[in-house]
Amino acid sequence: MNIKKIALALCIFLALPLTACGEKTKAEDTAPAKQATDWRNQIEYDGSFYVSKEIKLLYSLDKGTITLWDDSGAGEKLQTLTYDTAVADAIENLTREDINGDGYADLQTVYSETQEASCYNLWLWDADDGKYVPCAAYRLVKNPVPDPVSGTVSSVLETEGFGTVRAAYQFSEDLSLELASQTVEGADAVAAEIFRTLIGDMAVSPSEGETTVNGEACTAYTTETGAHIAYTSDAHWYADINCLGLYRAVEWNGTGYTLGHYMEDAGEAQDLARAAYTNGDVSVDITAKDFGFFGGRSAVQYTMEAEGVFLCKLCKPDLGGWYVTVDDGLYYDFSRGEIGEVSEHAFS
Repeated sequence: MNIKKIALALCIFLALPLTACGEKTKAEDTAPAKQATDWRNQIEYDGSFYVSKEIKLLYSLDKGTITLWDDSGAGEKLQTLTYDTAVADAIENLTREDINGDGYADLQTVYSETQEASCYNLWLWDADDGKYVPCAAYRLVKNPVPDPVSGTVSSVLETEGFGTVRAAYQFSEDLSLELASQTVEGADAVAAEIFRTLIGDMAVSPSEGETTVNGEACTAYTTETGAHIAYTSDAHWYADINCLGLYRAVEWNGTGYTLGHYMEDAGEAQDLARAAYTNGDVSVDITAKDFGFFGGRSAVQYTMEAEGVFLCKLCKPDLGGWYVTVDDGLYYDFSRGEIGEVSEHAFS
């Protein structure tokens, strides 16, 4: 055999394993590294949504809490929102849509539901902080209907016996909600019916200006006898039928109107007299209201009757407690609903 051919064959035989071995080593060196486990597979979440085109969040729902993660983050929680609700299916009622019209999806879930009205918890997206902030005023709105285009919320509440309350609210730049307007429709008819029920048919006319009841500005009506009816913009009604300058709450029992609790100090006087001098739910009326002085301080005094029989007189000086007198002309400390020490002062 030719020596040259034998040498060539031997070189080829020796070179083949070396080439194959080299190729295997190269393949092992270039194999892709094993991927790390995705953090999304390590948490329990119910779904995802887009706050905007650039922001995607994952969320988990539990009774009273909403947990959020930033989908572009490393797996740490973005925030946990807490809320109150009186509705069993509040979790299923979570909505994710723009409420205030700033272009970001907000979160809303039910707070309470009755036959008359529904109210909701609301969180608005804060673009500066990259988190949600609660809008506490929103859950006070009855039957809210948001208009993102104008950044407003409207509300219509049909009350039983007290008219229809229409309200409009405006979102502000600091993500708060403010009342813009509120009116009671059908107030004239309600006032006339209250007067008719409580004191009989007579002419009713709006009073000039406003009156204040329990610290609230009210629209008022008067009759030819001088009786007064007043109502607030959210349909709380009050009546001063006996023209004492004392308003009582007007209540609706399902078929008609009745007089309820006296307002302000008069209400406290009525409660004290009922607790101290009567048993059970006895009607205690104030038949007179007098202004004067007690121990050199301005004071107001109420004459109390129960079922038409004189009960006592309760006096309250400015910035002071209550004093009571029955029939001996002496005034006793009555600040805690119990008769205490006799006072050296008298009402004058």
